[in-house]
Amino acid sequence: MGSVLHIGCLLVCGLLVAAGPAAAEHYVWIDENGVTHFTNDPEAVPEAHRGAATPDVDETRSLWDAYILGERTGTAPGTGGSESDRITRLLRGAERDLRRGETSRAAAALKSVIDFDPTRAEAHWYLALLDRQRGRYDSSESHLRAFLAYAGPDMKNERASAEKRLRALADERRLADASRVRGKMQVVGLDSRHFRIQVDAELDRTRADYAKTVLRYLEDARAQVSADLGVEPEEPLGVVFYGRARYDREHRHRFSFATVGFFDGRIHVASPAHPSGELRSLLFHEYAHALYREQTGSDRPYWLNEGLAERIERRSRRVPPSTHGERAALRARIESDSWIPLRSIARSFSGLTDEDARIAYLESVVVADWIESRTDRLQRARLLSRLGSGFSIDQALHEMLGMDTDELDAAVQAEIRSEFPELARSEGDREGD
Repeated sequence: MGSVLHIGCLLVCGLLVAAGPAAAEHYVWIDENGVTHFTNDPEAVPEAHRGAATPDVDETRSLWDAYILGERTGTAPGTGGSESDRITRLLRGAERDLRRGETSRAAAALKSVIDFDPTRAEAHWYLALLDRQRGRYDSSESHLRAFLAYAGPDMKNERASAEKRLRALADERRLADASRVRGKMQVVGLDSRHFRIQVDAELDRTRADYAKTVLRYLEDARAQVSADLGVEPEEPLGVVFYGRARYDREHRHRFSFATVGFFDGRIHVASPAHPSGELRSLLFHEYAHALYREQTGSDRPYWLNEGLAERIERRSRRVPPSTHGERAALRARIESDSWIPLRSIARSFSGLTDEDARIAYLESVVVADWIESRTDRLQRARLLSRLGSGFSIDQALHEMLGMDTDELDAAVQAEIRSEFPELARSEGDREGD
């Protein structure tokens, strides 16, 4: 396809609100040559691009697949109760935050639980899974061992899962060990009608069904993206999966900073040894970008490209397109007259501060959701086709919705205002004063 991919805002980008920021574990930016990079090290983002680098939220599906919190307390939230009740409410609040993708706030709450009571096995369980997703293997192991030390007999299944996860950590460390990487990469290929997959043989040896698992993720992505956008790719997409150390050896010379992937006509990904929902969601996001690029011939308007990909990723993780807190943050932007006009982020998000970049991504997914709620898949397919035929975004929007970019911008802002009438009243009260 010859396109450049944007990793994603894994993505919510779950984003990103002042009241409850999500964890920023992956960062994405576009360099001067138009190549998109992503990394899990914020210090690796070049200084010139830090304002535009966007955080990406870890997939946390596995966190609630193994739900292990205890009985509900008999004390209503906010009314005191025993210390055990307070800790249990903190745990339940953290689990709700994880479901919404607000992993930073959840992690802070879980650490508070351990400060109160280091023997609470549930907090160690969740922190172990979060740290593993972030590549913090030593910390993840420490929390898993603490969980095993404190988990009671009623957590028999979870103890077995923790033992299995400890063994999986050993696999992750092995694939990240540069001393083990020698010679040319041996690959295992798996082709389908839609994909040409190459897998580092070390990954395949670690998990016998690795290639079939990631192919299933990709086929899921293709089905959902095609259903959402109303178009299908014209040719198979190449995807290469590497162990961490092998990826570094093969591609470190390309970059002066650490990355976890790039696109040069194929997706190249540094993969975990045991693929899970985190990798699946990333592939959904990237596949959406690939299809957008194939249909339109470019990444612009950037807000539409990112918004559609992020909306698709959120749907793949079964989370809402935006949370109440995120929309409240946008409402505050409108109130303070600091909403970022869509026209100003049509070419890219470069040059924005960290805060503005997060808001730009959140605006994009909210606008994409607004468009989706008022169109069908055939209309969305026609929109992309029009852009690929040389129509401007204003021409394409007018044909589809009867409005241009500025009118779309105003309509979305009006909808957000209507969701927070109390703010509108307070503004009126201030004007009356």
